[in-house]
Amino acid sequence: MRLLVDREHRDGAFNMALDALLAELVAGGAMPAVLRLYGWRPPAVSVGRNQRLEGIDLAACRRGGVDVVRRPTGGRAVFHRDELTYAVAARTDDPALGGSAADSYRAIAQGLCRGLKLLGVPAELVRASTQLGTGNSTGSGTGAQAADAAGRSPSCFAASGRYELSVRGRKVLGSAQRRMGGTFLQQGSLLLRQGQDAGYFAGGAAGQQATTVEQELGRPVTFGEAAEAIERGCREGWGLTFEPLALSSEQLRSAKERATQHLIATGGAG
Repeated sequence: MRLLVDREHRDGAFNMALDALLAELVAGGAMPAVLRLYGWRPPAVSVGRNQRLEGIDLAACRRGGVDVVRRPTGGRAVFHRDELTYAVAARTDDPALGGSAADSYRAIAQGLCRGLKLLGVPAELVRASTQLGTGNSTGSGTGAQAADAAGRSPSCFAASGRYELSVRGRKVLGSAQRRMGGTFLQQGSLLLRQGQDAGYFAGGAAGQQATTVEQELGRPVTFGEAAEAIERGCREGWGLTFEPLALSSEQLRSAKERATQHLIATGGAG
């Protein structure tokens, strides 16, 4: 498997374009499966491939200097700032990560979970879709109201899907996948320092049922420290060896040219 740890944090539109390009290269046989780890600069909100923009406060994003971009994968919106993002591009017949969508989610999550535990975060795989932060209540009252609000929230971190990662019922890493013929792309965000309560989503607290690595450990964790742990966890959890990936100038230029396809709005000076 190829490994790209992108320590030069890039803007959101470029990040999305590069992930999509890597999936195309895997689909075309130009490279084997790829794991990319990266960050964001400037901060951005990404929305799912088919997600409508209702609930995204574009004016607040503009005031805060936050770009708004569209992901090549599905799911709901994520605010990206102090985090580690991963992308996996692989074939659906990959012996380690392939199979059905659920098979791939589960296999990838096992490596990520192992990496989080190496950091000291007691993460657990969510076995079924749940609304976070609502307790076990399914009746009337505040529990049911919170669950309803979470279901309507534009935020990815309002609910946890199957094989996502949480700590004591609070989501710390969310993922989304897209299948394209015999290839899939999966992207996910590990919250290192910031939550999802920056005021860019409607829905109030239902969209903010997240935790961060810093909150769980009581200390800051750098991108480099997190990347090292996630890389090791995935390598051990997936039983694969990683070979460093060096992108060519042509590939970087192609991703830059495609970036405008993913850009919805550019943040102003914030």
